Amino acid sequence: MSTPYEQHVGGRNPVDVLRESFDEYRVLMPKFTSTQWSLPWQPGKWTAQQIMVHVMQWEMIMGVRLRLAVGVTNYMIQPADQDALMGTEDRVVDGATAYVAFEGMRRANVAFAAALSADQRTKAVRHPERGTIDVEDIIITIAGHGVHHLKQLKTY
Repeated sequence: MSTPYEQHVGGRNPVDVLRESFDEYRVLMPKFTSTQWSLPWQPGKWTAQQIMVHVMQWEMIMGVRLRLAVGVTNYMIQPADQDALMGTEDRVVDGATAYVAFEGMRRANVAFAAALSADQRTKAVRHPERGTIDVEDIIITIAGHGVHHLKQLKTY
């Protein structure tokens, strides 16, 4: 089974993709106006603010998964429903705040992922829906997820 969002990484080193997309977020997001934050990226879709809250949430969740995968023996990933996670948060956390939180987490995730050895990146992890994956799959997912949503945010 393929790794989620791997098409956005394109076979490249996912740590390089994390860095490059982070640079793009840092250029794009501070330019957003209050009007842009409130607009859906397409009719009937999430607003820019909701996208940024979602990206912030998953940067945090996948960063925790990455650290647990490296540090816990026989780690089993806990699945989560993205829509249930939005719950209240997308109504109380504004886009700019979500971006600042994402920025700190992405910086930490890049540093952590870049420091991993080749052996650490091949460590097996159990996923209840995908079977056995490895730490590299998690890094690819973090990188690809960020690129996927960056493409949506670039439509504003």
